[in-house]
Amino acid sequence: MPTIVPITTESEWLPLLQKIPIWDPPLVPTIVLAPHPDDETLGAGGLIARLRKRNVPVSVVAVTDGENAYSDTEGLGEIRVPEQIEALRRLGVPGSSIYRLGLPDRDVSLHEGRLLALLEPLVSANTHIIAPWPLDFHPDHEATGRAGQRIASEYGIDISFYLFWAWHRGVPGLLSDRAFVALPLTDSEIEMKASALSAHQSQFVHADGQPILSAGLLEPARRAFEVYLQ
Repeated sequence: MPTIVPITTESEWLPLLQKIPIWDPPLVPTIVLAPHPDDETLGAGGLIARLRKRNVPVSVVAVTDGENAYSDTEGLGEIRVPEQIEALRRLGVPGSSIYRLGLPDRDVSLHEGRLLALLEPLVSANTHIIAPWPLDFHPDHEATGRAGQRIASEYGIDISFYLFWAWHRGVPGLLSDRAFVALPLTDSEIEMKASALSAHQSQFVHADGQPILSAGLLEPARRAFEVYLQ
């Protein structure tokens, strides 16, 4: 697989991100939408850790099993599902709070109607949805974000968006007028997030020496704060 080379570096983002308001997330039942195993940790691991430490119910919707992350690896979903379960355990989310939808990795956009139907029973009037940004430079992220946005609109509930690929494939000018907020993480939350990330070993090592999650791609996930779009 080709090496993913970011077009924007972390140092180019930081001046913009150091000026955004601090966010105090609502302590209400929260649903985190993860298009692939690890997205919930990469984008919102610190938030999940904080909510669980305060005994706030957190559910994670695993939209796909990430079975096509590497085109040359069979049975990858069977590896990534246990990794996600373990990562979420380290963040305080039990397996009983993970909802596996089993939609096809890389093809979520072809099943948005099904995704919406599966999400409907999981939300209620006081739910806070955390979803990938609908413009996050990956079709599965974008489809999942659109579905979350539509459900939030239908129910009149809050939604906050996390980003992953936008940090690497976008540029600061694209996002400079967006309503960003920052969630500063405590040392404990940083440690819990790092521990959860380390559970996703299949994404750090690959036979061709080009894993999905290189050190450079992990820089935004290793910030001492998380960023959300409101």
